[in-house]
Amino acid sequence: MELEEEEELEDLEEIEEVTEEEIDERVSFADRLPKIKEYRSKKLYQRLILLILLFLIPLLGTLYYISPLSKVADITVVGNQKVPAESILNESNLKRDESLWTQFLNRRQTVKQIKEKAPRVEDASIRIVHWNQLQISVTEYQEVAWLVKGKEYLPILASGYVIQEPQKEAGQDKVIFEGFTDEKVILRTLRAYDNLPKEIQEGISQVKYAPSKSNDQLLNLYMNDGNQVIVNISNMSSQMKYYPQVAKEMDEKGVIDMEVGIFAYPYQTSESTTETTAVEKE
Repeated sequence: MELEEEEELEDLEEIEEVTEEEIDERVSFADRLPKIKEYRSKKLYQRLILLILLFLIPLLGTLYYISPLSKVADITVVGNQKVPAESILNESNLKRDESLWTQFLNRRQTVKQIKEKAPRVEDASIRIVHWNQLQISVTEYQEVAWLVKGKEYLPILASGYVIQEPQKEAGQDKVIFEGFTDEKVILRTLRAYDNLPKEIQEGISQVKYAPSKSNDQLLNLYMNDGNQVIVNISNMSSQMKYYPQVAKEMDEKGVIDMEVGIFAYPYQTSESTTETTAVEKE
């Protein structure tokens, strides 16, 4: 009898333990239920937003494409000095009331075309301004010299290109070139000239291309002080640094020959009968 009572007590204890565990689980689930609902709500909102965007983005794109904002409203040119804005616009082939992005994405080809057709243009860039306008920003080559042609003077750009815009008079602020016909030779001469010290550049009034049968690089430089210098294009910058010293040692105005070595002789005496002044290079 006692044994049966003990077994019943054990069964009751087990039932009580199970009941407590179930109660704990139910309480724990009840605590988690609001969080689960909140998580599901967030996921629902995220999916809803994604669906809205999937429909909204194409709709906005379509509306933009058919709206005036997708077309070029205006085209402006800035930075130009010598080249007329209208000329740059014509050479760019950019069009108003046509696709903004098609023309903008093709801007590299447009810039290349402008530079090919407008020799004065050194570089250009195209950007979008005011939502649907294009702006062409231009950098021009500087005029660095004059090419004398008969009684007229043509501007020479820093690129070596000769602009066919004849002037009756040459400005005093630029050196005068004479006898040049090849753009590449002009450019080489300009580069050599640019490498000269500023004071020597300012002392040169005219550069004459005077090639011989044996030397196609020969130049005659006419100096403001009355002297004349014979020098090669290739060694102008290295030889002309000695000019101030040689000119100072000359008793009278004359020719300083730097073609091979450096020596000088006065104008009225022939080279063959004149005692030359040799200058040793440093």
